[in-house]
Amino acid sequence: MTSHARALGAALLAGACLAAAPARAGEGMFSRLYTTDLTPKGHVEVEQVVRERAGRRFGHYDATDFRSELEVGVTDDLQASLYVNSNRMHATGAPDDDDPSADTGFTRHRFSPQSVSAEFVYRALSPYKNKGGWGLALYLEPEYDFRDLHNGLRYAPGTFELETRAIVQKNFAEDRVIVAYNLVLEAESIRFAGRDDTNSELDWNNELGVTARVAPKVYLGVEGRNHNEYGNFTHHEHSVYWVGPSLHFAGQHGWATLGWLHQVAGNPGYDEDGRDIGRHLFLRSHERDELTLKYGIPF
Repeated sequence: MTSHARALGAALLAGACLAAAPARAGEGMFSRLYTTDLTPKGHVEVEQVVRERAGRRFGHYDATDFRSELEVGVTDDLQASLYVNSNRMHATGAPDDDDPSADTGFTRHRFSPQSVSAEFVYRALSPYKNKGGWGLALYLEPEYDFRDLHNGLRYAPGTFELETRAIVQKNFAEDRVIVAYNLVLEAESIRFAGRDDTNSELDWNNELGVTARVAPKVYLGVEGRNHNEYGNFTHHEHSVYWVGPSLHFAGQHGWATLGWLHQVAGNPGYDEDGRDIGRHLFLRSHERDELTLKYGIPF
């Protein structure tokens, strides 16, 4: 059974168990996109994300990201979280922007810790209380990194990143339809182990999604993600676009979400020497497909 099939089966099983119970706040309704829903004051939630990424320009590449989170509702409008992130990678002759063997392909098979991070989300406006159905939240996530997420190379001590989000939400049809947008800015200071140079990067992402309740406690939606990377905060390196469906089950005793994103466009499709690295896709250091299973259990 493939990893995609295992994730789909796990999500369907989780949904069958959870869908009969009432919904609660703090649910992740999309695979990547955040909404303004938070864990209520005094409540604690354990959340697990399993994300399978696969498909590059040449060779074999598949990786699974594990993101384990403990969420605490500090107030009804402030949530604090702690993450432990790890990664399983199987790459054979695969390309990458930063690996020394990028042109001919790198080979790496390992499971390793990837990073630790904290998360703080403040909701300035609730779509359930606002008469117009608008919601607004601000997100801050500092992260300390051990290894590169895309090629598995070890970082030197002191490698970190800071991610911020502006989360906008609009509810329609008595909260049966939810539209959300995230503006994501991520600053990184990177130095690989054994190298003297330190690189700074700015990731600028746009994430947009819409989901609708199609059955009691079941939401079906679609989301899109646009990733842009700037070296040293000034030099545009690449832009990538993914689109795909999301399925969300809600319940009093937990929730589960399954989402698939497929790369539909990316540039540059050729390297500086004119060699093909994806044509209309960017498959040198980002994948064609990713499948995400997320679930949360409140306490």
